Amino acid sequence: MKDEDIKAYALQAIAGLKKEIPPLAFTEVHERSTAHRLAVHLEPLFPKWNIDCEYDRDGLKLKILDGIKECDSDKKTDRILPDIIVHHRNESGPNHNLLVIEIKKNSAENTCDRKKLELLTGKGHYQYQLGLYVNINGGAFDCTWYKNGRQLQTGA
Repeated sequence: MKDEDIKAYALQAIAGLKKEIPPLAFTEVHERSTAHRLAVHLEPLFPKWNIDCEYDRDGLKLKILDGIKECDSDKKTDRILPDIIVHHRNESGPNHNLLVIEIKKNSAENTCDRKKLELLTGKGHYQYQLGLYVNINGGAFDCTWYKNGRQLQTGA
């Protein structure tokens, strides 16, 4: 799938989420609630893919990201739970990992999420085609894209 299509579908899902009736109170609800509703809007746009929230598996093994525990003193392991992933469930490797999304309620940048997106889209084991950091920002949904282990320029 082309990067432009993935981005367009993700933005379409965000637009759908913003139009829900009754609306989700983005400033009040936990980011997990927003992540779940966004995943619901992603599902019909990626019919050949599985959409999962906080999915902790890599094929049939635990999802581990070497070195991620160093980014947070409270983190005790390298186990990760990405907020949303678009993938082929029970499969492993870059051909089965399309999009990884990290969401924060009101944070323009989160150091651990940035490192996670860089590592998950980089040359390592997972090689997600694209990563997306979403700052809910009261319903503005500021988006930052990642590819090949790097943050893309705005508008890329």
